Amino acid sequence: MPYTTYLVEKGSSLSFVAEAKPPTVTMPRIKALLTGSLPGFIDVVRNLNSPTLLEDNVITRAKAAGKRIIFYGDETWVKLFPKHFVEYDGTTSFFVSDYTEVDNNVTRHLDKVLKRQDWDVLILHFLGLDHIGHISGPSSPLIGHKLSEMDSILMKIHTSLLSEERDTLLPRLLVLCGDHGMSEAGGHGASSMEEVNTALVLISSAFERKPGDVRHPTRIQQTDLAATLSIGLGLPIPKSSTGSLIFPVVERRPLREQLRFLHLNAVQLIKLLQENVPSYEKGPRPAPAQCPAGAEPQG
Repeated sequence: MPYTTYLVEKGSSLSFVAEAKPPTVTMPRIKALLTGSLPGFIDVVRNLNSPTLLEDNVITRAKAAGKRIIFYGDETWVKLFPKHFVEYDGTTSFFVSDYTEVDNNVTRHLDKVLKRQDWDVLILHFLGLDHIGHISGPSSPLIGHKLSEMDSILMKIHTSLLSEERDTLLPRLLVLCGDHGMSEAGGHGASSMEEVNTALVLISSAFERKPGDVRHPTRIQQTDLAATLSIGLGLPIPKSSTGSLIFPVVERRPLREQLRFLHLNAVQLIKLLQENVPSYEKGPRPAPAQCPAGAEPQG
């Protein structure tokens, strides 16, 4: 993936290793990415027939704020969010032996959508890499070709967003992530390092780096993405989110804004703690410092 590698190493991007919690199957991981919470193992049973997601999440908040959302890819999203997309095309993940048509069904819409400016959020969920893993594992000769295909798609999206930026002077955000990893046997669902480690790359001209500023990917929690996207979109953080704002995303903002974002995250986490830990009580505030007798306070 030469273009993606360039963006990670020298481009305007931030890269992370996002740790997913088991069960590492698609539906629970989508819920974790968008609610910031940790779904239970009951979601493994619901994976192939997902009910509507009623828990507070980024997509529902974005739609309520008037954001126009388009989706193409794994139909799990359409089941979780049946009335949230202004346009969508779901692709079944049931035929695991297919690793071409499932992705062609996503990319066939891409050229026309990128030329339009009638949407705010575009979500694409590709299935080919996952299916190749199930068929023949991560060392399959099919992997390289599929990664090259994904790289060319990312380049097409990124260059289109850069073109829009030149017209509007507003930075766009491109998020590249996996919902789960892949074991040495090609499966997923458990808690091996290969299954829980996922790539997360945030690409935006807002993250422009100085020459020679090389950053190695740091570890975060997959659940941190919900809080970060919410703050970036100007939305409330989902109520059940246990995630933290990914701080490098805002470290170039003025200090006052950084503090406001951290305060929003802290208030949401305190409310979550109060609601879920009945014995929780705020500790007493420390008494104001006293001046020694006869001393005058300075300045």
